[in-house]
Parts: sequence; C-alpha cells; structure tokens
Amino acid sequence: MTYQSDLAPTLLEVRGLRTEFDTRAGTVTAVDGVSFTIEKGERVAIVGESGSGKSAMAMSLLRLLAHPGRVAGGQVLLDGRDLASLSERALNAIRGREVGTVFQDPMSSLDPVMKVSRQMVEPIMRNLGLSREAARAEAIRWLDKVGIPDPEGRIDAYPFEMSGGMRQRVMIAMALSCRPRLVIADEPTTALDVTIQAQIVEMLKDLTAEAGAAMMFITHDLGLVARFAHKVAVMYAGRIVEFGPVDAIFAAPQHPYTQSLLRTIPSVDATKDTRLPQIPGIPPDMRHKPEGCAFRARCAVATARCALEAPELTARAGDLAAACWVEGGLRAAPQALEPRRRVAAPLDDTRVTVEINNLVKHFEGRGFLARNRRAVRAVNGVSLRVRKGETLGIVGESGCGKSTVARLLLGLDQPTSGEIFIDGLAQMVFQDPFSSFNPKMTIARIIEEPLAVQNWGDRASRAARIEQLITQVGLEPAHLVRYPSQLSGGQRQRVAIARALALNPSVVVADEPTSALDVSVRAQIINLLADLKADLGISFVFISHDLLTVRYISDRIAVMYLGEVVEYGPAEDVFDRPMHPYTRALIDAVPIPDPRLEAARTNAPLRGDLPSPLDLPVGCAFASRCPMATAMCRTDKPRLKKYRQSQEAACHYAK
Repeated sequence: MTYQSDLAPTLLEVRGLRTEFDTRAGTVTAVDGVSFTIEKGERVAIVGESGSGKSAMAMSLLRLLAHPGRVAGGQVLLDGRDLASLSERALNAIRGREVGTVFQDPMSSLDPVMKVSRQMVEPIMRNLGLSREAARAEAIRWLDKVGIPDPEGRIDAYPFEMSGGMRQRVMIAMALSCRPRLVIADEPTTALDVTIQAQIVEMLKDLTAEAGAAMMFITHDLGLVARFAHKVAVMYAGRIVEFGPVDAIFAAPQHPYTQSLLRTIPSVDATKDTRLPQIPGIPPDMRHKPEGCAFRARCAVATARCALEAPELTARAGDLAAACWVEGGLRAAPQALEPRRRVAAPLDDTRVTVEINNLVKHFEGRGFLARNRRAVRAVNGVSLRVRKGETLGIVGESGCGKSTVARLLLGLDQPTSGEIFIDGLAQMVFQDPFSSFNPKMTIARIIEEPLAVQNWGDRASRAARIEQLITQVGLEPAHLVRYPSQLSGGQRQRVAIARALALNPSVVVADEPTSALDVSVRAQIINLLADLKADLGISFVFISHDLLTVRYISDRIAVMYLGEVVEYGPAEDVFDRPMHPYTRALIDAVPIPDPRLEAARTNAPLRGDLPSPLDLPVGCAFASRCPMATAMCRTDKPRLKKYRQSQEAACHYAK
C-alpha cells in the first residue's frame, strides 16, 4: 500500500520493487516488494537494522547495485518515468542532474587524488550546461553555502586535506549543485561527531527546503529521524513493515518491531534503575527467510497465524500503515521493565582503580627540517580518577584526545609526562572487533589467546575458563567452534568483551564499543556491561560520542576538548546542569527521539571546527566557537576548578 499527500504532487513512486543477489547458496531477495511514495519537497526517512534492505533499496532506485545484485522486478517512477526500464545512457542523464546522492563515507566516494574543483566543476558543466568559469563560480557558491571556510581556496584542495565533516559538506555541495529534485542520502552522518551531525542535518533541511527538493534519508539513528523527517518507512527483512507521518510513528507506532526499536533507545531522562529493553535474537538470514512474518521469532505477541502467512501493509489510525496481524502490536502485551543489577560492592572513594595525574602526550610533527616540525598536543594536563566498580564516561568531538588517553592508560603509547596508576590489570574493548580478531582463529582460540600469552593455567583449566567467559557474556558454548565471520556484530562484540575479561582485569577501557552496532544490539551490549560491573565489581572507562548512552551507563563523566578536561562530575549533574558552554553545546546537539521535543528546540547547532592541535589558542581553547566568549577568554586560560560539591569546570563564567 502507498500513501499520497494532498498537499503536493508525487515526485517518486516505487511500486513492488524487488532486488535480488545471486550467491553460491542461491538467490537472496534483499528487497521484497517495496512500495512507497515521496512527494515534492518531502523528507522521508528509511530506518531499520543492518541487513534490513535499506541501502540495497536505495541503490536499486538508480540501478547502482554492484554485481551480483540486480533489480528483479517492480517500477521506480520519477515524475511518471520508470527508471527501472531506462537504458544506462538515459539513466546517466538523470543521476546527479535530477537525483543527487550523498553516501556514508565521503573519503571512499571522493577521488583522493583529484582536487575538489575538478570533482565539482565537471558535473556542473555537464548537467547545467555552464562554461568552466561559470561552473567554478557555482561550485564555490555551493561550498560557501554548506559552510566551507575560504571556499575560493578550499576548492583546489584534495579530499585528504579536509576533516571528515568538511568532506561530508563537499559531498552535500556536489549533490545539490546540479539542482536535483530528489536527494538520496545513505547514512550521511554516521561517522560524524554529534556537533557536526547537527550542522549537517540542519544544512540538509535548509538547503533542500530552499531548493524545493525532496529527500530520502537512510539512517539507524531514530533521534535524527525525529529531527529531520516528515514521514518514516520502517524496514525489516527486505520489506516495509510500517509507514506514516513521523509524529504518528513516534507517538503511536503500530508494528511490534517499530515499538521495540523505540524502546531500546536511552531517553534524556532515563532512569538508571531499570535495564534498557532489548529485542531478543537477531534478524533472519535472508538466504533462509522464514515462512510467514519475518519478525515472529523475535516478537512478544506473535500468534499461530504469524507463522503461516506474511501480513501485508494495511491502513491503521493516524495515517499509518503497518504489516502486522496483531492490532496494537506490543500494546497487546505491555512490557515490564526489568530492574538493573546493583554493583556488588558500594562505590568507595578510598578504593581507586585508576588515577591519572597531569597526563601529557605530544606527538612529534613531520617536516623535512627540524625547525618546521611542530608537536601535535593531543593530551594536555589531564587528571582523572576511577573508583572500584565505577564507570567513567569520556565524551568530546573527534580529535579532543579521548582515544589517546585510552591508549596511554593501556600502555599502547608512552606519555610525554604525567603519571598513571592502575590497581590491577587494564584491558581493552575496541570499536570494531572484527578488525581486532584473527579471521582464521576460532572464537575459542581468540578468547584463549591472552590466557596462553600469560601462561595462565593448563589446557583443561583454560578450556573451563573459556566456557565460563562465553556463558558470562550471553553466548553459548556452541559459538566457540565458529569463526568471527560466522557471528553477528553484536555477537562479535560479546566475544571481544569475553576476551577482555579473560585475565580478570580491574579496569576495562571500552573505546566506542557500541558505535558500529544497531540500536537493538547496542541495548544488549550496554546491559551486558552494566551486569558485568555489578557482578564483578569491574571499573570501566567508556569512551563514546553517543551522549545518551554515556549518560545511562556512566557514574561520572569527563568532557574533553582539544586535549583537556573542561568539565568533570557525576553523570546526572553534568547532563542536567552543565557548567561549561561546550558541554551544553554537546547536549543540545544530541537528537532526541521525540518529534515534539525536537520541534520545540530553539538552540542553534555549534558552529566551526576544532582549532588545530598544532597551534593551540592562547586563552580558552573553546573561545573561537563559544557564544559567551569575551576578550578575557581569548587571553586568559581558565583552569579546571570545583564550583559545586562534586562538579568541576574550566570556564571563567561557570557558576
């Protein structure tokens, strides 16, 4: 079933789109009969877990699928023309000119050895029929519109000479410069900091509205959906299971999958007394798609009919459409919130697991002549304490020094100066476990590796320890004979946690452990870490740019900016009563999964980029971006001071 607005004519209509991949195991249907419409000027978000078919569907619209993928059926009507039936030459005339694209990773989309000017000017000349001079002027105009500083100079830069946020701005300028009527953006903000993400989203909203362009926005961030979209399509196992206006989807979702996704997100005022709701299981293997409803194995309200017959998308109240046999979805069986486990021993200020005193790390710069080498000041005088059984969250933008502190804590880098004291052993959980595993080793050998390196026990005792660890992180002993490629992302992260626990560490450093995971799997990992802290009394250093997750899991939070801690205190105090303007800017940039709260926001996103760590400002490092900055801020450096009983800030105007 498709929906059309009475307010604007239909720009894009997708009818029964079917996408298949031919594999050795047979034909896999990645997109299974998807139908929807996008009206002129409308922003439609496509959400769902990894493997749900979001990106495959988006690539199918313009036939950009790489072999062995192919569009096997359906129609893609752009103003009535079926793109699925056009020749490659005719479709090339539409790509870029009528439909622009913004992809997740601009570094892989932009040619690294070609200047930005060439990558922008030639498409503008071809699609708009302008001369080279006029096309260059138009490219500069768009770089200026998307907030690139010094666009006349930057246009002749190479992509590798730009930050991630600037590269994504270039991609947006390229997508919009040919004045398309539809923009397809596939996870355009996933790899960006929350502050840059807020800038990009506002920019996309403003520029598409100004140009009258429609937009299809693919994301797994439901907070961004609430901030950005007019309508939402929820995909699961290659099909749309719910579709409708964003307000209705968030206020009264009808499908159990949509309801479950929304429940797994920590809210801005979430209590720490209850565990995050989880979606059990994992999405089905599309090579062996189950009969009936694909979600039934994970659904709390599944009936016998769900196993026999797949429901179609049918109209519900509030202009919604849902594919579910159970009216009301999970409301038919309300979910009881499970209490969160308590820490085994009360937090004790006298038992400190980690103490960092005046930590400094400078990396020597590169240059042919010694006088031209300038040090990168990655960490500048950081002092922190982590108590037994406590989780310290460290937040801040990329380049602020979070991961450098983690590497120093683990001895992977040596400090320039300062002291680090650890009561016991420290271990690490990395962002991407797949890249930290040997793909040719079984899970049992991966977990055994630290035990073998440290000559821990004999073979029998190690085998018993491995089985204990795999059970402790919520996996089955049967997983031990598998290889990393045979596990899901969430299962691999559980294995990484088991490996980190093997030698009974007193502190575990988790560097972005959930950022590569779907929101449903993220809740499982957060609950697991909280359980381990409660059961084992382990301390955690949790590094993330996901502020809602940090607030939920942390006891204390350190906010870092350009190598320094600018605010430090209890998690609730830092979030509810931030003292530093940078902390406030980070919190204001967090997208809230509630369209009503998002619509009521009046704060402007933080502007500008981090100053270079090669050339630190004289006064407050945040002064160039701070709305409260005065002349004193640009000359006098504020020190971290205690302003409240347990909260510290480095700001002249903290209260």
